[in-house]
Amino acid sequence: MTEHKVIKWLGMICILAGIARMGMTPASLIWGTDSTQELTAGLIACILMSVGSIAFYQVQSRETGITGFITILAIIIGNILTTAMLWSQFANGGANAFKPEGLLLNISQIFGTIGFLGGTLVFMILTYLAKVFPRWVPALMLIMILSMFLPIADNKYFAFFWGLSYVGMGYCIWTKKLTNAASPASQLTYHRDELISG
Repeated sequence: MTEHKVIKWLGMICILAGIARMGMTPASLIWGTDSTQELTAGLIACILMSVGSIAFYQVQSRETGITGFITILAIIIGNILTTAMLWSQFANGGANAFKPEGLLLNISQIFGTIGFLGGTLVFMILTYLAKVFPRWVPALMLIMILSMFLPIADNKYFAFFWGLSYVGMGYCIWTKKLTNAASPASQLTYHRDELISG
């Protein structure tokens, strides 16, 4: 399988991850916060996001450089830590689970939040400057960040906007709606395939 096809399928994984993440919002509204349905959607989304997020860097690696790699790595680590915390809560009974406490949990939450928030904020700026994705993609990322501050109990709508940004980026990768080049290694393959497919 060529690098171009790998990147394209990672884009599809991002679309599926985004749909799963968006599913947390209706699950939370219908069955309640930390319900089995919401946690299941969140767990699936975290696993898929941990795998697929690297595609966001791959298609603009030349433009974002080492800073882009570090920020996407922070996002991936944030997703992995969130996966572990979700699994812990899911395995212990969801909304009725005993809430674990301790230094390790606090450190994991801090690093997960810093990795996700800090990485997303910097990556949004890098994506905007790189001009590889359409302008509405970093706009979706900005909306996602701003949605964290909505004055709504349990911030039920944040997951929807988080997922929407992944669907948008994954869609651009899957359908080749990118403006500049992909990474140097895949640039020629990417443009050749675009010419072949029309």
